[in-house]
Amino acid sequence: GGGGKPKAVLCYICGKEFGTTSISIHEVQCAKKFEAQQALLPEGQRKPLPQKPEAGEGASLEERNKAAQEAYEDQVMVACPGCNRTFSGQDRMEIHMKGCKAAQALPGNGIRDCMVPAGASAAAASPAE
Repeated sequence: GGGGKPKAVLCYICGKEFGTTSISIHEVQCAKKFEAQQALLPEGQRKPLPQKPEAGEGASLEERNKAAQEAYEDQVMVACPGCNRTFSGQDRMEIHMKGCKAAQALPGNGIRDCMVPAGASAAAASPAE
């Protein structure tokens, strides 16, 4: 036995894995980076620094990582309003939305509210004269 992969700890801010000895150093740097990135965004798009999840006394590494993953997904990730796919930032989600059929079909997106379903002919969608 032994010689296995060292245990990895998930960062609740960026969602990446780090060694147990470096995670505390990483979290400090990651928090600074997160806040700096948020400061560059328009005020309405900024997110607060995610709160470190409390896994509780005696929680296993697996439980701590699950809590960190949930915190990252809930507090950092941004969901496309059309398809609910999640992205690490507003900018990436907006790039995605340009090609997302579900997002383009949303009201107020500059696209007709009554989209012709895929496979239906345009003639069938318009009233007969």
